[in-house]
Amino acid sequence: MNLARPRFLSIRAKLTLASLAPLALAMVVVSFLGYYLINAWIVGEAQRKVRNDLEAARAEYNHQKELLRDALHFAVHSAGLSEALEQGDMEVIERRLGDIRTNRGMDILTLTDARGAALVRAGHPGENLGRINTAAYVQSALKGSVVSSTVVLSPAQMALENPALAERARLPLIAPKTRGREVEETRGMFLLGAYPLHAPDGRILGCLYGAVLLNHNLDLVDRIKRTVYGEEVHGEKLLGSATLFLGDVRVATTVRLPDGNRALGTLVSPEVAHAVLVEKKKWIDRALVVHDWYLTAYEPIFDPQGNAIGSLYVGLLEAPYKALRTKAALVLSLILAFSSGLGYLLAREGSRRLSRPILELEEMTQRVARGERDGELPIREADEIGRLTQAFNQMTQALREREEELRRLNRDLEGKVAERTRLLEEKNQELLRAQEELARNEKLAAIGALAAGVAHEINNPTAIIRGNTELLLMELAPDAPGREEAEEVKKQTERIARITDNLLAFARRREPHEDRLEIHGLLEEILAQLPHQIIMTHLRVKRHYADEVPRVKADAGQLRQVFTNLLINAVEAMAGEGLLVLGTEVREERLVVSITDTGPGITPGVREKLFNPFFTTKPNGTGLGLSVSYGIVERHGGTIEVESEPGRGATFRVFLPVRAGQD
Repeated sequence: MNLARPRFLSIRAKLTLASLAPLALAMVVVSFLGYYLINAWIVGEAQRKVRNDLEAARAEYNHQKELLRDALHFAVHSAGLSEALEQGDMEVIERRLGDIRTNRGMDILTLTDARGAALVRAGHPGENLGRINTAAYVQSALKGSVVSSTVVLSPAQMALENPALAERARLPLIAPKTRGREVEETRGMFLLGAYPLHAPDGRILGCLYGAVLLNHNLDLVDRIKRTVYGEEVHGEKLLGSATLFLGDVRVATTVRLPDGNRALGTLVSPEVAHAVLVEKKKWIDRALVVHDWYLTAYEPIFDPQGNAIGSLYVGLLEAPYKALRTKAALVLSLILAFSSGLGYLLAREGSRRLSRPILELEEMTQRVARGERDGELPIREADEIGRLTQAFNQMTQALREREEELRRLNRDLEGKVAERTRLLEEKNQELLRAQEELARNEKLAAIGALAAGVAHEINNPTAIIRGNTELLLMELAPDAPGREEAEEVKKQTERIARITDNLLAFARRREPHEDRLEIHGLLEEILAQLPHQIIMTHLRVKRHYADEVPRVKADAGQLRQVFTNLLINAVEAMAGEGLLVLGTEVREERLVVSITDTGPGITPGVREKLFNPFFTTKPNGTGLGLSVSYGIVERHGGTIEVESEPGRGATFRVFLPVRAGQD
């Protein structure tokens, strides 16, 4: 009687499926993770770029304020206004101010007396004189301060200074009904500077203030856009854009409407307006600007009283980043598809080779079932199939032995897997640290090259300014007019020189010159000189030095720079009051120098970026001290570690290698 054989999947098909199932699952997981990581990386890079673009735009905007302030400085000190004002020669003053206003491109240029009453209006000659200006910038200048800020003037105030300004500032609003607004913006936003006039005896005779209208000032936003983005385009559209807002109204912009005209008079979204103008915070996110999606950054613009009167905007077209994301996803899909196809072919071939001896075993089993007792399967290979064949021949006795052997092998295998897993985790950690260090070195090298170029370009004009200032101070008497400004110029040029020295030190990263140093003597020498650099009157110092510390081969000047910087940072963190602890010890052929303070400590977020170039928490810091120190210690074959908790002080440890035979 013939029985129908049930239809099952062949062993070959099962092996193929068993090989492909985990591969398919891995491909799905890799696909989702890959797409997520690609999107997160591209978005993160784009946001970092637009944040940097906003910094560059703000620098250009501040540069324009400085140019206006410098123009007023030139007018006050070079046009002889003080002498003409004391002599009452208004005709000369009016002529000179008219020339300065024309040459410098100012919309407003007005001279007042010591009460704030207008004497000469270069933008409105012979009109509205004698009226006292009570604006905060005028009163600050009359008290001796130099003002450089952004202000908003009403139509009446503009008409008082220059009859043409009110019409020039007027800006029809596009779609104002959606906000319940007026149909046009009549106020004007100005870059404004005010400068005091001093008599030879130091009295304040009055002030000179000037302003440039920002409404319709397309040259300024075009200059900001060129500075930040150049002329890069994506397709037919400019890659970047820049805008100045008065309140929530675009008064100067490079953004264009669909008809090609500038989007002047359009309004920013209520969400952005609330964040920037009400909460006075930066706003960085993607946004629909007129008719295109941009990665945008907004920053409030403040008047002298600290009110947010408008905002500075830069935007980066999102389309290039979407295209990059699509391209990366496509490449990943192609790689996964190719890998899947290759995995299928390999699994199919492997299953065919593995199933062949099993089919031979099946044939021999059928022969035994038919009564053939003298047959014996040949053992072709000493693998699992060969052992199975031998077990078939040896029957139950061999099976029991194999089961015991397998139990022992499983125990050994578990131990080996655990050991290999531990070793693999250690190697992975070492690889991650090496990758982080490589990325840091590449970043430091790139920033170093930039820093060297910037420092070189700044040093020459700074040296000229400093030299001329010192000559001027030699000629000026201690109570001469302008000496205070000259001394301020000298102090600021010296600060620039220190910054450029730090930039050059950071950029050069020269190899250390080896000296045989006694580290305790070096620390004591630095401590003795430290009070000349920073106040330490109420500071206590403790020393926990090891009894026997070998000399180290290192560059004395570079290590002095490292420890001086760390000690100054510790003293500044404690504001000159607290306990400073210095310690040394030797650990595993490394000399460890620790500096501990009782200051406010360092938060984890700050600690992660502590050694990044140009990162600083000090108002007047350059962000290079710890970066340069880190590079010096690294070139000596050592490392710097930081241990700190908020409110519990901080400890910096410098590890320096002690080579065999060093004493």
